[in-house]
Formats: sequence, structure tokens, C-alpha cells
Amino acid sequence: MVHHVTRFSDAYSAWENWNLTDFNSRCECLLAFKNALVESSNIAASVANYHIEHAASLLADSHQLVGPTGETNELYTAGRGVALIIQDDHSETAQLAVIAQVTTALIAGNGVILCSDDTALATMLEKAFVQSTIPTNLIQFASNDAYQQLLESDVRVLGYVGTPKVEAQLNRQLAKRHGAIVSLVSETDTINTPVALDPHLSLRFITERTRTINITAVGGNTTLLELGSEAH
Repeated sequence: MVHHVTRFSDAYSAWENWNLTDFNSRCECLLAFKNALVESSNIAASVANYHIEHAASLLADSHQLVGPTGETNELYTAGRGVALIIQDDHSETAQLAVIAQVTTALIAGNGVILCSDDTALATMLEKAFVQSTIPTNLIQFASNDAYQQLLESDVRVLGYVGTPKVEAQLNRQLAKRHGAIVSLVSETDTINTPVALDPHLSLRFITERTRTINITAVGGNTTLLELGSEAH
């Protein structure tokens, strides 16, 4: 139990800094991860690259919002926290679905704990992780049966690749949790993998935030506040 708690603690600590890292820097780290995957599997690298490219078009830029005179408001995205990803299916297509979830969770600004007994996949991902520039501890690896204990931690996203039966069980477990709502990203069609092929998958691993800056207080155009104050 302590071992799994330590995994979560390490991933959470790494996530706090990762979430403050700008998108372009995160993208560079994930591209290095993708390049390292090429040595093991071109298909796996292609899946990672597919989601990196689509995430760049969705998450890279903040959006200016309309607000009162004297302040700026922008909408931007951030990671939710630590994403727990569970793999029950070890088929090749299921492996690619896991890679899709790991990649999108990371580039969206989350830490990741992968619970899997797929030795081949875990070895490939660990090797690519070590060769990349992704921060230490941001990705943690655990056995499949560890997920029950890890679900008791403050995970903020749950990814699953496996059967509809277990998916339903996980849904019920999440419904009984107290605290923040945990998003479930589930791939149960491991033949067609529609979730892994979704170009908007990264949006399921983010939260939206707004940033407001009082430009008058920081030396903005104060004359704007005087408009309309003169007698006409």
C-alpha cells in the first residue's frame, strides 16, 4: 500500500511543475518521447505524433474573452492532475489505445500512472520515457491489480482500455467517490478503437481556466476609464 501511495505522491509532485510548464515546452518533451518510440514501433510513434499534432491545434493558444474596460480576460487550459490509466486488454490495438491515452494525458498537462501487466508495452514506454526529456516521476508504472488502491488517491482522470463489464464497475466506483468529479476516458472497442482515433481526445484530459488582468492597475490606458464621464 505504501508503495502505491509513494507512486501517486511522486506523480503528483512532478505534475505540479509540469502543469506550470508552457505548452510548447511540453510539446518538445512529447516529441522527444515520440522519437524514442520509433526505435521500438513506428506505429506507436505515429499514434503519439497524431495526438501531439492535434493537441497543438487545440491547446497551444489561449483565447481572449470580452470583458469590462480596464481588464483583459483569457481562457486557457490546464491539466486536471494525476491520470490513472488501466490496461486490461493486451492486444496490439489495445496497446495503441493506451499510448493514445498516455500521450494525450501528458501533453494536456497531467501526470500519469499506468496500471498494466503488459510487459512488452510497459518496457517500450519506460525505455522511451528514459530517452525523452519528460521530467522524472511524471510517468509511473504499476501492476494492473494496483489500480484499486490507487483509486483511493486523489486521481483526477481515469483512463481505461478493456471490457465493458469492468468499465461499468469503474463507473460505479467513481460515482461513489467523494470530492472532485473524476473524468472517465474509456476504450472498450479495442478492434476499431474509436476513442484512440478521436482527434479531440486531449480535451478529455484538461480543465478550462480563466485569467483576468487589471491593466489599469498595472499601468494600462487610464484614460479609458474617463470615457463618458464628461458632460455632453
